[in-house]
Amino acid sequence: MGSKAYHYKGLLDKLATRMYSTTNAWTAVETTTYTLDTAGWEAFAQMLPIYLDHLIVPTLSDAGCYTEVHHIDGAGNDAGVVYSEMQGTQNSGPELMDLEMRRAIYPEGNGFRYETGGMMEQLRSLTADRIRDYHKEMYQPKNMRLVITGEVDHDELLQIVDAFEDTIVNDVPQLDAPFKRPWTDSKHTPPIAESMVKTVRFPEEDESTGEIMIGYLGPHYEDHVAGSAVSVLTQYLCGSSISVLENTLVEREQLCSMVYCQTEDRTDSTITFYMSSVETERLAGVEKRFVDLLKEVAGKPMDMNYMHDCITRLRRQLMARCENAGDFFSQIVIDDHLYGSRSGEDLKQVETLDDFDLLLKWTEKEWRDFLSKWLADANHVSVLGVPSKELSDKMSSEEKARARTGSRRKQKTSNAR
Repeated sequence: MGSKAYHYKGLLDKLATRMYSTTNAWTAVETTTYTLDTAGWEAFAQMLPIYLDHLIVPTLSDAGCYTEVHHIDGAGNDAGVVYSEMQGTQNSGPELMDLEMRRAIYPEGNGFRYETGGMMEQLRSLTADRIRDYHKEMYQPKNMRLVITGEVDHDELLQIVDAFEDTIVNDVPQLDAPFKRPWTDSKHTPPIAESMVKTVRFPEEDESTGEIMIGYLGPHYEDHVAGSAVSVLTQYLCGSSISVLENTLVEREQLCSMVYCQTEDRTDSTITFYMSSVETERLAGVEKRFVDLLKEVAGKPMDMNYMHDCITRLRRQLMARCENAGDFFSQIVIDDHLYGSRSGEDLKQVETLDDFDLLLKWTEKEWRDFLSKWLADANHVSVLGVPSKELSDKMSSEEKARARTGSRRKQKTSNAR
């Protein structure tokens, strides 16, 4: 959309193309990350100040909000880049289930309860003034971190950043102005008071199969050994076709087509298991079977040979990613920016892989106790995703009705002119 020093829309993309570079962005609940990939340091050095100018002092015009966020097109339909993106995801099964789970786990006032991509009904009333106010408050140097991986000329980098900062001094809040960093200054999430099962309907023509999500609160962000242990344990439980959950629920009992786990590093981490393609009428029974199976695993001796294989394999995979993926370290630094100490002491965890050496020394009882503490005996939130053709038809009818209303309003406005 342009910026203070570069006024024209599209200039950033054109410059990036000429310098064999790409720009992108992605938004999570707690962070928005903007990426710049170049073919070498020379291109990066030229693009960095231009990119920062577009981030910190962008052109946030009313017309830009109208075009990019939401407007009514010539046919009376809701449109806009952001609106269209949310239209494609807001009412999908996984999105509705994830939102329901977060609202059950996190208390009122906690930012993780909310859909930060923007709900469609709210995007329709969002104004450019609100966007400008939010940008002024949050897009300031005190709340940003540059993460640069690859070949870097450190002296030139510091010169570039110093020169850029001089150009924005009058456009950002003063350095001594009070500012509370979100997430870093947030309280820990209270424990889940009791296990609960929620049901969420999502629009779908095929009502034969649904989905299941089962979420637990994990260790604090600062407990790096426990975090590594969670990664190993989830590999042991559902990392391959011979792991106990996958082998039992998919291969032998054929209750679902897939079992997998995803962990999220937050102030308190989350551990979420997903089961897909579950027969709709058996959703509740399969959820109970999953919970019972975890208790069975915790009550029996564990296969320590396989556990050690999981530790060794995970360590080898991390070493391979360190060599081949620049974003591996970037994500660690992003998490540290959000939840870590300002002193940087939490980044010491990436200095070695000593956590895995320690985990190799854990006894079978220690692993079973860890499984019981965080999963088998822990309170959890289960969300059953039930497909609904009725809901699909209803939402389609409502969207068509809104489009007709918008078209009539536009026609009346045109006739009045």
